[in-house]
Order: sequence, then C-alpha cells, then structure tokens
Amino acid sequence: MSNQSQKPSVNIGVQKEYEENSLFRNLCYGLEEEGIPYQFFLSDDKNVHKLANDAANESRLNVGVGIGDQDNIIIQHKKLNIDQPFLEKKVDEDFQAKIMGSNAARLVKGIPIKDIPLEDEYSRNSIPEQKREDIVKEINKANDTAKNTTTTKINKETNNETKEEKPVNQAQNAEINSDDVERITKLVLEALKDS
Repeated sequence: MSNQSQKPSVNIGVQKEYEENSLFRNLCYGLEEEGIPYQFFLSDDKNVHKLANDAANESRLNVGVGIGDQDNIIIQHKKLNIDQPFLEKKVDEDFQAKIMGSNAARLVKGIPIKDIPLEDEYSRNSIPEQKREDIVKEINKANDTAKNTTTTKINKETNNETKEEKPVNQAQNAEINSDDVERITKLVLEALKDS
C-alpha cells in the first residue's frame, strides 16, 4: 500500500551492497539534473525487478527504480507488469547510470527519454593525448614569444631619457600574436576533426 504522507518523488530500491556505489550516486545525479526529487530504501532482496516494482508502488509519482544485481538498473512504472519494466539496462559506466536517472525523471515528466550510448560523449569528443601535448607546446611557445616581446619593449622604454618608474606585470602586458592564435586554433580544430 502506498504511503501518501511522503512527498512526491521517484523511489529507488537499492541492494545494500550498492549504497556506496558510484552507479547509485550517478543515478541520483541524473534525477537531480532533471529536477525530480527522489527517496531510496536499502534492501537485502536480490531480485532487482521486485525492488523496482516495490519502489514504483510506493512512489506518489508512480515511478520506481531498482539498482543492484551486477550493475543492473530497472526503471518501473506502477501500471506495468513486474517482468516488463519501462527500461532495463546493465550499466558499465557512471555516465550511463546518470542517463538512467534522467530517464526515470523523464518518465515522470512524460517527455522522450535519452539514448544510452556505449561511450561517453565527452571521451568520444576529446582530443587525443599527443595532439593535446602539441597544442600545449604551441600555446607555451606563443606565451614565451609574447613575454620576450614585452621584455624587449620594457627594456626600450627604460632606456628612454625620462626613465619613468612603471610597475610591469608581464602576464598582463604579454600580447599573443594573432598568427599564434590562428595556428593554435587550427591545431585544435584538426585534433577535434581527427578524433
């Protein structure tokens, strides 16, 4: 029987060994990002389908999630059969658990769910390490050139007859050449294109 005194939230049934698990934390992050509150309970039950079903039946939003049993996450709606949940996925990565949390929230909102890719979008779009090193070298070279130019400019100013005392912040006065900026930008774009 549903506890109507609790606040409207998605309920999460968690096998005890998953309480400190990063998958559980990321599932909660996904719900939070979508703005849906959640509550959880710990259980010794090894049947994740039952955990998800119990969670859905206790939720005032009619949506429950079960997590456990070798990284299995099940999103269940109160009106669905226990053996035919809304979404079931064995997750291998934290980002997948976060998307599952987001999808549970989206079920509550009645909006389309997100696909769960095998690879994290961030790592898929990141620049390979060697190209990152090349870009950093170019940036450092451009900074060194700018500092040398500034030092030369300062030396010329101090050799003038007026010899004004001016506090100099080299980082502030360093000007990176527009050719350097263009070269670095091309390197970044090429690296992203190749990844």
